[in-house]
Amino acid sequence: MSIASILSLLHGDHGDHGDHGDHGDHGDHGDTMPLNSSSRRLASPYTSGALLNSRDSIVGPWTDPLGSPPEHETNVSAVMETWAPHVRGHIIDFDLTARLLFHANKPKFGEPKTDEGVKIKDRDGTPSEGSGKIGQIVKLDRPSIDDLRQYQLPIVRGYADLRRDRAAEILSQVTDIVTFSASIGFLHRERTRWTLELLAALLRACATIEMRLKHSMSVPRPVDLSAQIQPMIQTPGHGSFPSGHATEAFMVAHVLSELMQDHEKAVYGCKDEGGKKVPRRIWRDQLMRQAARIAVNRVVAGVHFPVDSAAGQVLGLTLGTYFIARCEGKAVTFKGWKFGGQYYKDRDFPWQEIDRHFLANTGNPRPVPYLERRDSFDMPEDPSDQTHDRSGCPRSYRGPLNWLWQKAQGEWRLPPGTPPGPNC
Repeated sequence: MSIASILSLLHGDHGDHGDHGDHGDHGDHGDTMPLNSSSRRLASPYTSGALLNSRDSIVGPWTDPLGSPPEHETNVSAVMETWAPHVRGHIIDFDLTARLLFHANKPKFGEPKTDEGVKIKDRDGTPSEGSGKIGQIVKLDRPSIDDLRQYQLPIVRGYADLRRDRAAEILSQVTDIVTFSASIGFLHRERTRWTLELLAALLRACATIEMRLKHSMSVPRPVDLSAQIQPMIQTPGHGSFPSGHATEAFMVAHVLSELMQDHEKAVYGCKDEGGKKVPRRIWRDQLMRQAARIAVNRVVAGVHFPVDSAAGQVLGLTLGTYFIARCEGKAVTFKGWKFGGQYYKDRDFPWQEIDRHFLANTGNPRPVPYLERRDSFDMPEDPSDQTHDRSGCPRSYRGPLNWLWQKAQGEWRLPPGTPPGPNC
């Protein structure tokens, strides 16, 4: 899965990218030869015995402690920095998905199956007092097998001609998409450790959501419909719709582009558009192009249909917007999207058209029959933590998600006094 790359950045599968060994859930000591937690060098297998001898030789007579360190308040986000990365990960994972609700539509007996779909909802999003409504984040309707065979399979067959040219990318992206985003936005575990930790958490949430959707949809892969597709990589062991790679790549692109806005404006400045100064979104454009290429490469490889990529883009951009809203913790009005796979037919992958409508953020896009807006709903404000950071400065956080978001934002914040970008 594409989530593996960012987990390796945090969990140590590639040498100097690791904070705590090869097995994230097992803490700070990796495999059979752990790393020393302070020096990051390989620890000796004799360390435990050596520590026993060392203590016996230096501990001396027991001295009763007379005081104690200050006690932390309960549920204060500032203590997040004192926990191990994998512990923070579990806390963030819980908060990211705790409010989500999954709902599958099933047609009544005798009705056509084209209206089957699945919805992801926010259970705390009640638009008004007493309404009892739950906010719908995104709805996906799957394409029919006949449409896949008649319209989509020929496109997959045509893309096979690109396999030799794109083989290196395709093989690298099987388990690694973040490196391709890191080549556009400077990501490094020392320079952007909190951004990487944030992306790891969001990717884990994406994987959980997309797998539940794939299970419900149960859409066949191209190899199920033709013996001549012959994918160049192993077909994954789950459904085809929506594409997980597309979902994750577009989510990462959206979140990174939001974090980088100030940096982007300082470098590329603004342009005149309709009499207004509008920031030039060059970094965002490159991130979106990279996400689209990652999605297309899965079609080239023979494991996805273009409709899977389009649904993944809609899901990824919508989840990215929702995740940011949750991370900021403010009261916002959210309006989701519906993707109608039954209306997609013979389209390839018009990712720029989809992105344009997301940027416009207006009502139902016309004439785009496969895209539709959902009803808006209000997301409530998260309670605020009033606390102090390690230097004693007062800080306010809206829970663990907001704490990590603020840490990531700080890695892209411009120094005070930075001049505005050119023409801004």
